[in-house]
Amino acid sequence: MDSNKSLRLFDPESENKDIKLLRSNDLDETRILVSSVFCEHKLLLRRNELLDYSHEHFDIGDISLSNMSYGAYINIKPGFLEDFYLIQIPVEGNDLSRINGVEEYSDKYNATVHSPEDNLEMSWSHDCRKLVVKINKESFERHAASIFGCSIPGRLKFTSSMNLMKASGIAWSGAIKHLYSEIQESPQLFDMPLIRSQVEQNIMTTLLAWHPHNFSGLLKDSSPKILPRNLKKATEFMQAYPEQSITMETLVNITGVNGRTLFYGFSKFLGVSPMRYLLDVRLERVHQDLLDPSQPRTVTEIATRWGFYQLGRMAQNYRKRYGESPRDTLIRAR
Repeated sequence: MDSNKSLRLFDPESENKDIKLLRSNDLDETRILVSSVFCEHKLLLRRNELLDYSHEHFDIGDISLSNMSYGAYINIKPGFLEDFYLIQIPVEGNDLSRINGVEEYSDKYNATVHSPEDNLEMSWSHDCRKLVVKINKESFERHAASIFGCSIPGRLKFTSSMNLMKASGIAWSGAIKHLYSEIQESPQLFDMPLIRSQVEQNIMTTLLAWHPHNFSGLLKDSSPKILPRNLKKATEFMQAYPEQSITMETLVNITGVNGRTLFYGFSKFLGVSPMRYLLDVRLERVHQDLLDPSQPRTVTEIATRWGFYQLGRMAQNYRKRYGESPRDTLIRAR
């Protein structure tokens, strides 16, 4: 993926209330603007450097995405993040972070993951630009507890370095870049609560599954046995209400078993994850609507009805399943 293309600037004329376009050449004003998105911090500019702060921020709910740069060598001292997790993916330049006093270098090959209790300091190069994901601590830890099937005895803490050359790092950072590209293309799609909920759940679940943390062992334990009755409850609910905002927490509440057990049960009995099963159900509904002349006449309308916001990825999954593009099905049916 061409990161420069996929992470281009938002349209300044956009009326989407959730998109913030922040710019400044003043150090104090920049600190205030950045603090309004993240937290209070100290900002130090190297002597004779000219600040050119540029920041595009999109708020999904419990998660936000930022595309930002300072245009100068700058030192940032937020200290303890306290109430959020922070994942920083450099797309240009580099950064030398000090996490609890330990130095961590990041560039386009290495991202950094910061937990709320980490004491953080950063030194961005003049050409450093990052894609930054912020996740609310309470929501993330509640989601993690649902997945693990138990309350978390202590704080959820991630390994600070994410290798962007490994499959897991490539997959997660690629998903974030693709999501950001979708936001730039069609920000209005994210006005839908169903879409927002799906995005939040996907980002949190994949980070828990793909990046090491102090509870990773819980996800690898496949010993619990799921009862077919509980699995049936989950699949019947997804079949009956695929248009609703269905999350792992939803399925946990309906079935009465924990998220870890659900993952194991779906894998054992159906060969897919719960969210993959839901994806297949929604693809089938899209397929049915495309074949029905009484339904909306555009692929976008039909896809968003069933909760698809990444239309390119939906089309790829659809083609794999049905051997043709959604548009081909629509034209054939009409």
